[in-house]
Amino acid sequence: MRSLLSGLGPDDVRLDPFPHLVVPNALDEETHQRLSETFPPFSMIGWAGKATPRSNCRFQLSAWQIMEMTPLPDIWKAFVGHHSAPAFFAEVVALFRDHWPTALKEALGGDLLNHSMGLMMRDSFNEARILQDARAEINTPVTTVPSTSRGPHLDMPNRLFTCLYYLRHPDDDAVGGDLELFRWKNGPISNTETYALPGDSVEVAAVVPYQANQMVIFPQGIDAIHGVSVRHPTPHTRRYVFISAEIEQNWLVSPAAATVSGEG
Repeated sequence: MRSLLSGLGPDDVRLDPFPHLVVPNALDEETHQRLSETFPPFSMIGWAGKATPRSNCRFQLSAWQIMEMTPLPDIWKAFVGHHSAPAFFAEVVALFRDHWPTALKEALGGDLLNHSMGLMMRDSFNEARILQDARAEINTPVTTVPSTSRGPHLDMPNRLFTCLYYLRHPDDDAVGGDLELFRWKNGPISNTETYALPGDSVEVAAVVPYQANQMVIFPQGIDAIHGVSVRHPTPHTRRYVFISAEIEQNWLVSPAAATVSGEG
C-alpha cells in the first residue's frame, strides 16, 4: 500500500494560513478507484436501525473495525492499516518537523517519536501513549435546508494532527462541502477550548475543494482553524477517510484562555 505522503517532504508544506499540505491525485488512480468503488455502505458505517438519519449528519467506522470486524475487501484493510500504523505517524512527524507546537513537544517529553502506539476505539491510554485512527467517515445527504456539518473550529486539544482523504463519488454533483481554512481576525479568543468558534472571530483564508483523490493534512495548533462550507440539498453522501493521532493530555491551550484563567 502506497502512503498518502509518499514523495512528500517539509519543503512541500504551505504556511498560510497555518502549516498544511494539499495533495491532488494523492494515490494512483487504480487504488483510488478501488477504494471508491468499495467504500463502506451506509448499512455498515451508518445506521443499524430503520430510522432515517438526520440531514448532513456524520457517521464513522474506525480502522480497527475495518481491519477486524467488517467484510470489506483487503484493499481497505491494507489502506487503513498502513495509515494508522506507527510508520505513517513517523512520516507525519518528519513532514512537519519544523512546525510542531512547543507545548505538544513538551507534553511528549520533547520527542514525538519513540512512544507506545495503539488504535483508537480498540486500545486505551493505559496501554499506549499515542492512539491513531484512519476511519471511514460520511456526512449524510442534505435533506432539509442548506447546512454545514461543522463550522469554523479547532480540533480537540489532545489531537496531534488531522488528515483528510476525499473519496467523492463520481456521481456526486452537490454544491458545497469544501474544506475552509481560516485565520484569526484579531488573535485567539478566550473560548477556544470549546472547539467551535464564532464566525466573527475568524475569516476564510483558503478553500480546499471536496475533490476525489485529494488529501489535506495539518498539525494541530492554535491557528489550525478549519470547517466545512455549507452544503446545499443533495441526495449524495459526502465520503472521506479521517486520519489522526491523539494523546490523553489536552496540551493545546489558547494564549488568550491562559491569560484569562491566570496561567499566563
